[in-house]
Amino acid sequence: MVDILIRKKILKIQERLGMRIGVIYGTSSIPVVRNVSETLTVLKDLYKIGVKAFVLPKELFSDITDASDLYKTKYGDLLKIKEEAKRYNIELSLRHTELTEQPDETLKIFSRIAMIMDCRTFIVTPNFYSKIMPKDQALKLAVYKINEIVSGIEGRVKIGIETTGNINDVGSLEDVIDIVKRTNSTEPIINWAHIHARGAGILRERKDFGNILNKIKENIGTATLREAYFLFSGISYGPSGEIKHIPVQDSDLNLEYMIRESMSMGVRGTLIFEDPERERFILKYMDRLADMVR
Repeated sequence: MVDILIRKKILKIQERLGMRIGVIYGTSSIPVVRNVSETLTVLKDLYKIGVKAFVLPKELFSDITDASDLYKTKYGDLLKIKEEAKRYNIELSLRHTELTEQPDETLKIFSRIAMIMDCRTFIVTPNFYSKIMPKDQALKLAVYKINEIVSGIEGRVKIGIETTGNINDVGSLEDVIDIVKRTNSTEPIINWAHIHARGAGILRERKDFGNILNKIKENIGTATLREAYFLFSGISYGPSGEIKHIPVQDSDLNLEYMIRESMSMGVRGTLIFEDPERERFILKYMDRLADMVR
């Protein structure tokens, strides 16, 4: 009975918020899923409490090194995960934030995986050339590479371009907007902690979140805010930006400001919590979240 009441409350929170709420990589009992069995267990556990989105980690697909592995040995496993997520009405995404300066094969393989599993998006950070060339060149080459990969994939899959947390990397909000405007089948992934860290704590007041949302609206369009994709976590930062992710409760990043400003602007989409406690964070914050969306 308790699980049913929790599920109903979390579903109601998502209905009022207008966004799916989800977690990243796993649960408190399985922090990072690494095989099909663990993934199916996590999806079932998330369904029980009413969570409606899940981000799959790159580790789950670490043994897929080329297209032949994907279709000959792993295709059935991908379909199992896809069908289970569909049965539980859980939106899947796939994330890889450690692409090398030779990202071609990884981009191709993971884009195909995302397509087969009917993922909402394949999330990448656009900083894969930042360490080997100046930022303006790295940005141009990232745009070229993403377009090249997308045009070579049969079927429709979106690539999510995530804001990064280090000021020396490609991945500011302006960079992400620029990439999305100049590429096909891409969408912005707004990592609020990274934006906060890059600006040395720029998101102090509720209006600061509104400024970010307005910039997205003005440059990419209102439709983007109706299908937004947010990552939210705590973060510590220094002069160069991100130091490390920390629990939301230990951070100076205000979740309530983000939620209230998003609701006032009619934002819809997906909100992923990247907290060390995984789903336990949502359960602990459940009553506070309910107050925020009233």
